Amino acid sequence: MLGEVRHALTVGFFGTSIMEHLEAVNTQMTAQANLPEVGSTVTVERWARRGWVHRLALSLRAAWPHIAFDVRNHGRGGATSRDIAGIVEADRSTTGTDYDLVFLGCGINDVWRCFQGRMAEAVGIAEYTRHLTGMLDQLSGYSCRIVVVSETPFGPVADPATVTAMNAELARYNEAAHAAAAAHGTMFLDVWAPFTAVARLIGDPAALWSDGVHLTELGDTVLLQQAEQLLAEHGIIEELLDCPLSGA
Repeated sequence: MLGEVRHALTVGFFGTSIMEHLEAVNTQMTAQANLPEVGSTVTVERWARRGWVHRLALSLRAAWPHIAFDVRNHGRGGATSRDIAGIVEADRSTTGTDYDLVFLGCGINDVWRCFQGRMAEAVGIAEYTRHLTGMLDQLSGYSCRIVVVSETPFGPVADPATVTAMNAELARYNEAAHAAAAAHGTMFLDVWAPFTAVARLIGDPAALWSDGVHLTELGDTVLLQQAEQLLAEHGIIEELLDCPLSGA
């Protein structure tokens, strides 16, 4: 009902391993009073999501402790825009979730598969644009706010000339994503520029990537800061709390 105070926000993430960021977990590894000895072995108990999405969820809960954030991370390692479009469709058809805030990012695997010679999985820019546009069309119907997140550049994943060519192609996909976001009136978070700036200024080209594609803790922190800055500068959480409750 109008005027009713909101106490919960649903936040969705749709993307690649940059959002999924799985980590092996053993309880003893994080129990500071009972850490395993150096050189000992432990058994992986489960996989957990970490990375910038996990840290953003913690940041939101710390900043807004009176709000219940229902964070749904649909990130999937290796996913292309073709795959993510299917994930968006499946999520809607199976859960019917209405989102207050959605972060959507894809493209890095679309490009990488081509350079890997995995042409059946590669997604050209025209098809990529169709998938992204379709997802924005769909998500706009049941999401209050959408943020399209640019892809991070490739690091030293191959020889320098190949990486340069990969990044030139990926930049075209980011430009297409920016244009699609503008056409839908949604926000676009450019993490490419600050990411490359940090990589250049820190003096270590590999510091932000664990393997040239996936991110280190430093790389995750750059993404986290950009997302937090966007939310704060535009007062997005405050705006969402003032919106009528779903179904009102």
